[in-house]
Order: sequence, then structure tokens, then C-alpha cells
Amino acid sequence: TTATFTSLRPGKSYTFRVVASDAWYNVSAYSSPLTVTTLADTTAPTAPSGLTVSTVTASKVRLTWTSGTDEFGPPKDQVLVNGVPTPNAFSTTAVGSPTPSVQGAWVRQLTPGTGYTFTVRSVDESGNVSLLSNAVSATTQPSSDATAPTTPTLTSVSVGGVGYCPEELWMQWSGSTDNAEAATAIEYEVRVNGTIKDVAVGFTKWISFTDILGVNTVTLVAVDAAGNASAPSNAETRTTNWGAEQGCPA
Repeated sequence: TTATFTSLRPGKSYTFRVVASDAWYNVSAYSSPLTVTTLADTTAPTAPSGLTVSTVTASKVRLTWTSGTDEFGPPKDQVLVNGVPTPNAFSTTAVGSPTPSVQGAWVRQLTPGTGYTFTVRSVDESGNVSLLSNAVSATTQPSSDATAPTTPTLTSVSVGGVGYCPEELWMQWSGSTDNAEAATAIEYEVRVNGTIKDVAVGFTKWISFTDILGVNTVTLVAVDAAGNASAPSNAETRTTNWGAEQGCPA
């Protein structure tokens, strides 16, 4: 007797056991376990393509491109600034986008009046890295503002409760002040495990959906229009779980 399992992930260990059942639903004991490790994936994704610059401000550049492809599903993309991966790229591609291969991102906290070169690469879940996309260049607009906003303080972080998505993080914080920006214009980068998940402009309350199951550490960084960034706020750690509530992202 044989069975074939498909759609397993590469380089992962799986343990199998078998039980027998008769027509009256009497079930045997489990067989002894058998652990098998699938072969590792050593093939890199294809390179992203069509990288372009669509918007340039004093501190931000918006990029668009077509993502690379991988045999085991859509890879994640990394934005490189002057050849170095940046943690300040905020994806603008919506969850469930009808064209998920078309990506967009704002590269944030750039220095005003400075030239930059941007590239993108795709990385699969096994860590294989694609070749670089085409390179594009842009020079940010000048600004005389060199003073960062004050540091915000997270005062409350909770996980969505009954009737809400438990993958959501509900947060409140004390607002920052800035020498040049009104309170309504200060941007707050909501960083989950170091990655920008959302940008709240002028708000001190926010709900952020995180697609990370388990432990999530949240910090905030206040940023003004010139790209001056505050120190990170205090860190708050919460655990999220997948929910089955109607309307929650899958």
C-alpha cells in the first residue's frame, strides 16, 4: 500500500504515521513513525524586472517593478539602495492584489538633495537570491530641515479580540512634535519585527494587520517631510494567532 503527498516544502522534515479503519470506524493504533526530509531547494528565483521611479520627494522615492518568480510560490523582494538592502522600504502592494507580481514601495528616510541608485532582488523561502533587477537612479529634492521629531511613546498595544481579527495589532501612542511639521503631518512608521508594516500620518491610534503568526514586536518611528527620523519608541511584544472571523484576511 502506498500514498503520495504533494505540495510539501523543500528542505523540511515531515513525520508520517498510518492508522487502519474498518467499516464500523474501529481504528487501529498508530504505526511506528517515519520521518523524511525533502530535498533542499537550490534554485534561485528569476530576477525582478521593469524597475522604475514614479515619485520623488525630499526624503522618499516611490518605486514600481515586476517581481521575480519561483517554483515554490511568490518570493519576497528586497530593495537595495546604492547596493545595500534597506530596512526603510514600505511596500504599497495591497494584500490580495489582483496583480501580485506588480510591486510598489516607498523608500523612506532618504537624505534631501542626494543622488541614489536603486535595484531590487527576489529571495525565496529557502534563502536563494535572484540576480538584480535593472538599476534606476533618482536625486531627492533639497530641504534645509535637519531636526528630527521627538520620540513617540507606545502607551497601548493589544491583539484584536472577539469579533475582530486576532491578526490585528491595536495600538495607541503619545504624539511627537517637530520644529517644521504640524502634528497632523508627522508620519509614524509602524515597525513590526523591524519591518515597516504601516505608515500612520498624523494619527496617534492605529490598527495594523500583521501576517506574522506568533510573536510580534512593535516599535514606532516618527518621521518628518525631510526624512528626519526620531529614535524608536519603546518596544511592545504581543502574540497573534490566525483567525477564522468572517472578513479577516486569509
